[in-house]
Amino acid sequence: MTSLSGLWLTLALATASPQYTPAMDQSQWRISGDQFHCRMEQDLGAMGTLAFSKEPARAIEMQLTLHAAHLELQDVQGHVVTAGWQSEQIAPAVKFSPTFINAKVARFIEQVPVVMQQLQQGYWLQLVLDMPGQEITLTVPNIKSSSALAEFQHCINGLLPLSWAQAREFQLFYPVNKRQPSADDVAYLKTLALYIQQDKAVKKVLIDGYTDDMGSSIANRVMSEERADEVASHLIEFGVSKNKLEIRAHGNRYPAGAGNKTQSHNRRVLIRLIRTQS
Repeated sequence: MTSLSGLWLTLALATASPQYTPAMDQSQWRISGDQFHCRMEQDLGAMGTLAFSKEPARAIEMQLTLHAAHLELQDVQGHVVTAGWQSEQIAPAVKFSPTFINAKVARFIEQVPVVMQQLQQGYWLQLVLDMPGQEITLTVPNIKSSSALAEFQHCINGLLPLSWAQAREFQLFYPVNKRQPSADDVAYLKTLALYIQQDKAVKKVLIDGYTDDMGSSIANRVMSEERADEVASHLIEFGVSKNKLEIRAHGNRYPAGAGNKTQSHNRRVLIRLIRTQS
């Protein structure tokens, strides 16, 4: 049996200039997320879903996903339009195009912050979908969005400062005979410590110290341990539990490379986060 929304879509797309607007009485933005991901989405009936999403250290993204099996995207062009009851107003000249597209998904990054600002002002979105053999104009209602946008922003404010891909592994490099990390590295360790404290899946932090091969084996072992200890001390100072840290000193074993040009890469401390899956 054909659903009412599916029948509506079929009838809407059967016209000479196909246009589709989801039922406004069902139009609403739904918010979901945690410290790793925030999402604001609207169901577009039988047509699909439009969503805004944000992850740590990544730009806000807008994504159109088609659900209708018989529809396939070739291109999408979007712009801001006035609300259905504001025909006398002139909409801002905001246009946007996808940065990625396949048959069912179009992703937008550029202009998305500007688009969200216009949603806050009450404007709607219109997407012109280029399909094989036809062009469909999809209008996205924007009803009572202020509270949803505020909730979405609140979620964004609570995101972790780093993504897992950024946090999982980090290397500090050292000048000859230096034990202390640089000021930039200390600043990063503070950010990393905040991530470790908030990501409850991180159960262990491995801190491995290495040196070049300029000194004796004993001296190199001591130097690598002192560098690793300094990094651990900073993490503890910034709030990481000592029980999560495992310090290992390798001296000049396991070089990153050989020769004078790579000695600076051998003077390093490698931090790796071990994360358990819930």
